[in-house]
Amino acid sequence: MAPTPDDDALCIDDVVAEYQRVLREEAPPRTGRLVELLVELHATNLSQWGCEDRVRAPGVDIATIAQAKETIDRLNAQRHRLVEQIDVAIDGTMAQVPSATPATESPAMVFDRLSVLVIRIHHTELAVGSDGSRAESYAPRLPVLYGQLAVLTEALDALLADVREGRRRFVPYQSLKLYAQ
Repeated sequence: MAPTPDDDALCIDDVVAEYQRVLREEAPPRTGRLVELLVELHATNLSQWGCEDRVRAPGVDIATIAQAKETIDRLNAQRHRLVEQIDVAIDGTMAQVPSATPATESPAMVFDRLSVLVIRIHHTELAVGSDGSRAESYAPRLPVLYGQLAVLTEALDALLADVREGRRRFVPYQSLKLYAQ
């Protein structure tokens, strides 16, 4: 599906806000196909995070672990498909310069990392705000995580600006991982 005009003016801070909206279980506004794909990627990462947490729970039985592994594999395959679709959508909004310096990772790969970081911040904030015995030990992590968020956001903004200006280019991600059908 072709990107909508609002996808070309993608603001990374708005994507972070969409990711946070998903974590608060609020319905995101409809803002175009690219943002829909990004929100779906984030929801997939959030589901995978939950499965991984359940597997790490004390006393979890083998059957639960096996079922979670199947779910994690399915979600991971879905995540790869979404990353591919996101890169295709972004590539469709920008005329890349073939002679520009290539980036080492695609924008969608960075959006995927951004999604996981927003989830990590959310869960850390919840842990700090809880009455649990480890809440104080998690508090020092927050400034580090917020710093990582600022740097990753800045880097992604710069990558997209460089692609738009013809200074960088990217190869849309293609997952060539083999999954049992």
